[in-house]
Amino acid sequence: MITINKINNNEALPLYQSTLRQLVLSYNDFAIECYLKGYFEEAISLLDQAIKRERDEKGFYLNRGDCFKAIGYLSFALADYQQALELDPRDWVIISRISLVHHQYGINEYREKRFIEAEKCFTTAITCNIKVAQYYISRSWSRFMQKNLPGARADLLRGIYLDPDMEEGIMLSARLYPNENIDSILAAKSSQKILKQMKELVVSEQLDHDEVVVSHNTLTYEPIGKENMAQFTEWINSYKKSNNKVKTILDERPDLTFPVPRVISVEKVRTALASDSKSRVRSKLRTEAK
Repeated sequence: MITINKINNNEALPLYQSTLRQLVLSYNDFAIECYLKGYFEEAISLLDQAIKRERDEKGFYLNRGDCFKAIGYLSFALADYQQALELDPRDWVIISRISLVHHQYGINEYREKRFIEAEKCFTTAITCNIKVAQYYISRSWSRFMQKNLPGARADLLRGIYLDPDMEEGIMLSARLYPNENIDSILAAKSSQKILKQMKELVVSEQLDHDEVVVSHNTLTYEPIGKENMAQFTEWINSYKKSNNKVKTILDERPDLTFPVPRVISVEKVRTALASDSKSRVRSKLRTEAK
């Protein structure tokens, strides 16, 4: 900021552009440090500053979306992920993040016993990313609760194909196939047909994610309603309050000279999701399925 002021904010100078770039990358770097230490609201505030100065950097929207998701504001997380996707429609990392949000939407609907809506959300998550076993198992539970046994069984088999050792899938199989062991379930002709179709689908995808399309007819484009705006206002008021803890983080910062912005690790986002949903979802689904 001192350098920018000294050159009178002359945007034509190369020094101005390089200094501004390092400034926004510093905001992003501080935000990641806050995220890793659990100061999500402070991270959002820093990313706001980065985005204000550079609106065409997808990584900033991706990171801010991760922060919003971490504090439970899914609508705003989805809006940021969508903005990032508009900047790079073929970025698989962004599409995967969108699938995680839709899955969480489905979990929330399931908890409220809105099983039809939950199924729609899980289907959207699967549309974004067909290779996550948990998505199929979750949709299987929602179909099971609607007494759609064929659909629930088909999703169970798809989930087992992707992750044969998944505890929740094994548990669900006992409900969908009473008095049958997993080997006999998989050996059945009807099961073999579904497993073959799943194999062909996964193989056709391979690692080429360029053709992955997020349907426009999904919650991806969900408008922000009055209820969410009230939630956002509440959040704004809370993060404006002073928090001296973030100053310690900034004082202990590492070297900030980066050519490109850092992005929060996909694994850290998945870990956050697992810690929040894996334990709670599993217990919740077991309880409500009884």
